[in-house]
Amino acid sequence: MTRIIRTLLIAITMIVSYVTVFAQQIFHEQLAEIEAKHFVQELAFSDAVTEKIEFSKETFSNETMTLPYRKATIPGYGDKASLVIYLHGGSSKGDDNETQMQEPGIKAIALWLSENNRKAIMLVPQCPADKAWRGSTQDILETLLKTYIDRGVADANKVYIFGGSMGGTGTWNMLSNHPDLFAAAMPVAGNPTGLNAEAVSQVPIYTVMGTADKIMKISNVEVFLTEMDECKAEYKFDIEDGWTHEDVCKKSYTNERLAWVFKHVKGQPTGIAPIAKDDSKLVNTAWYSINGQRLTSEPTQKGIYIRCSLYSNGKVITDKYYKN
Repeated sequence: MTRIIRTLLIAITMIVSYVTVFAQQIFHEQLAEIEAKHFVQELAFSDAVTEKIEFSKETFSNETMTLPYRKATIPGYGDKASLVIYLHGGSSKGDDNETQMQEPGIKAIALWLSENNRKAIMLVPQCPADKAWRGSTQDILETLLKTYIDRGVADANKVYIFGGSMGGTGTWNMLSNHPDLFAAAMPVAGNPTGLNAEAVSQVPIYTVMGTADKIMKISNVEVFLTEMDECKAEYKFDIEDGWTHEDVCKKSYTNERLAWVFKHVKGQPTGIAPIAKDDSKLVNTAWYSINGQRLTSEPTQKGIYIRCSLYSNGKVITDKYYKN
């Protein structure tokens, strides 16, 4: 009799577990569908907003070179504008003053500034084809930023720098050589190896890397941040599971991260932030067309899709997925 009862209890437990998992799966699918539809609406709204933000074509020269760049003036609150500069990756080098604008981070940053009524001047320079964001290009970037500050149109205490890939490494370099310029920074998918950790530690930093990045090594950033720890630096470090190099460059600029960067004002400490850790695991992924139609499986054709990722902590992350 005891054996029968035990067997029945095991069977009931298994049935309850199966029903619970099945119910959770249905709930997750419904939640993903809601998130996807909401995301489609947000995309339409963000497209409408960013279309109104115009980036004029400009050039800036010093004794050694002429740098093409794009400039957007974003209206908002405050007497003086924040000064924001974005450094593109290696594939956008040239002199057409067009190619650098293809990077999604530019749109995400401009949208955040606009939606949050943050008065800002946003600059997007284009690196010459035979150079990188170091040496002479750093010199002209420093002069360009100081020109806007010296004119009195930008707030010297609200200067922010962003960049991905080559631009991420360039951002680290700018912080190493000109830390006094910046209120905060966000280098993603970059390499800070060999730089001055003491100098970089003067600037609050939010950096992002991906576990599937075959170009930039997470370990290089971890080693450098350990050096920064000795200087009591303020930073946040996110490691995104499964993100490739391209993923990190395209998807890192979330509202939460941008809000963290832009809350900083030079000379006004906000406290030391430890490395951000998240032990949650990916449970399920739902795929949708850019119009919000549910797909039966992961897309195989080239295009832009919506991906809803559910994690074990209940968090749902919805983002654009670029299939090449």
